Amino acid sequence: MSDSTDPYAIPADFSDRVFGVLLAAVDGATHARDGEEPGESETLSLFLLDGLLEALEWANDGVASDEAACMWLAGLRWYKLVAGAFPEGAPVPQPRWIDASFEGAEVFAAGDAQHRLALAESDMASIGRPLFPEADTTGVLSRAAFMALLPRVDEATTQKLATDAAALTHGSPLAHQAAGRAALVVRAALERGSAAAPRWAELVEGLEGAAGEALGTAVAFATEALAHADAHTAYDALFELLGEEPDIETASFACALMAAVLGTDAVSHRPASAMDPILDDMHERWVKLTVGS
Repeated sequence: MSDSTDPYAIPADFSDRVFGVLLAAVDGATHARDGEEPGESETLSLFLLDGLLEALEWANDGVASDEAACMWLAGLRWYKLVAGAFPEGAPVPQPRWIDASFEGAEVFAAGDAQHRLALAESDMASIGRPLFPEADTTGVLSRAAFMALLPRVDEATTQKLATDAAALTHGSPLAHQAAGRAALVVRAALERGSAAAPRWAELVEGLEGAAGEALGTAVAFATEALAHADAHTAYDALFELLGEEPDIETASFACALMAAVLGTDAVSHRPASAMDPILDDMHERWVKLTVGS
């Protein structure tokens, strides 16, 4: 149990839950594509998380950095990975460990088309300067789950990270709002487990647009699946609720939410993934930067 006197205290199993979120987000996307991997949706989310971790690295070295800018540069490196070259006129960021981790992967299963469209631009989009002001799709959800993984920050920071990450590709305020709420849903699950379910319902109430509606669906399905006491049974029940051809980002987020509650127990029976070594490395880097080795 966490110390209730410390507003930023985290549960003893927080790291396990975070690792579960990483594993489940990838597993959910892979399941939605009937086993095809790697995919553009979850790899972009991983690159953006690494961009956030890079900002933490700079901060630990005493150098100020802009989290959104670091994530944008990470998004450009993702674009080069999937498209073969950086966008014309865009900055050329220095490579990082995750770039080399995907060497040899020649084809990536298609994700939200808005990702490539937005990151092909030479300028960075932001909440105040949207490049695609009408863009509102489910593509902001899985990255929002990863933005909730930064411990010991206030909810406003969690929400800002998620909205900034969403704004890199999606300009609609509806998408930004859904992303911010999605991150808070996962944050509540990481901190309080299934006891946070009433909070989830409050967070998704009244959301509109494609991303908001998908978030509501993911939360409803996860809440229903968690009625099963056994972690494996609950996780499998979620897939039944999602159906045979679920939206990739909705499935990824719903699975991540389940793991935020249940930890790695939820996904310990899942098929091995070619991305497992990358997820292991990501989790190790997260541990060193956030909770210590």
